[in-house]
Amino acid sequence: MGRRGPRDTHDSRQHGANVNGKQSTAKSGLWKQLAGIAAAILLLWLAFRGMDMQQFMLQIKRIQPLLILPLFISALVSHFLRALRWVILLRPVSEKPVSLWNSFCAVMIGYAVNLAIPRGGEVARLVSISRTENLPWAGVLPTMFIDRLIDIAVLAILLGFTLIFFPTSATSSLPWLVPGGVMLSISAVLGLFALPKMADLISWLVDRQWTKSHLPARILEAIARLSEQFHTGTQSLSSPGAYPAITALSVGIWFFYWLNYYIMIWAFGLQQVVSPAQCLVVFTIGSVGVLVPTPGSIGSMHFLVSQGLVMVSGVHRELALAFATVLHMFSFVVVNCLGAAVCVAIQSSRNKGRLLLSPEPDHAVPQPDEAR
Repeated sequence: MGRRGPRDTHDSRQHGANVNGKQSTAKSGLWKQLAGIAAAILLLWLAFRGMDMQQFMLQIKRIQPLLILPLFISALVSHFLRALRWVILLRPVSEKPVSLWNSFCAVMIGYAVNLAIPRGGEVARLVSISRTENLPWAGVLPTMFIDRLIDIAVLAILLGFTLIFFPTSATSSLPWLVPGGVMLSISAVLGLFALPKMADLISWLVDRQWTKSHLPARILEAIARLSEQFHTGTQSLSSPGAYPAITALSVGIWFFYWLNYYIMIWAFGLQQVVSPAQCLVVFTIGSVGVLVPTPGSIGSMHFLVSQGLVMVSGVHRELALAFATVLHMFSFVVVNCLGAAVCVAIQSSRNKGRLLLSPEPDHAVPQPDEAR
């Protein structure tokens, strides 16, 4: 056997490093999934701790089933608007117009996968749109990053705005809540308008001599990649009509999210107890729970929504938790799973139809000389 040369040794080490890196990433991902599941269990325990389950079930039975259909429609409209906003963000990435149907299916599939795997829906959404539209992952990923940033900014604006409607007992003991909320809302609005310039700003900071001399190369490379993501993800915002369209769609998305809550208020007959403004506060508190990386917001939504309803409107605990449980079941589980199943079924049927309609490959007829 020949001796291994320096190149062979280097390749072997590189291969080992790649394998170790993949194993480390897989372990990190597994720990994150386990942490998300543990957080969901803990929050569910906190939500249901000391609960009178008989009273809880009685409160669930008071729901008016006829109002579930409007909740379905409201939830689907919010997802449709999200898919439409994503189509606008994807324009610079694709040479042809992105199918709204494929975008909607990717959104629905992502939400359904999130119920089983915390943040796994982002990967499923990326894979779905990349496969159906034949788009590069590297181009699609930044648009999802910007999509998430827009939602965080809208949530920050809501948090600041809804502090105005907090109970007087909370604002009087914490006088900084209202001015702090105003500053939070203003900062979020300014941040949204600054998004298209973020890539240039980050690049300028990286090019400073002080930055290069004080930050490790690893950090500088990560910041450079972040700048590239901002540049790719915000290209669509350079269009004159993009900002009004994205603003209108973002308002529409979050309006229908709130409407899901208010429809459920009517379904439980709480419209005389919970005003639309109070519902907005509860909705904002519940939306914070979506940031907690539990599977499909399980636990985080139950705990925060029920606590918010008790704090803001004085609803007793069993009724508040029944409200949060039914709202999560229908708007997060049933709508998303049914929607994703329908999307997958239709996409699979279309793909089979294309295969059946595609012409058979032409087989060259051998010429006499070739036959001999």
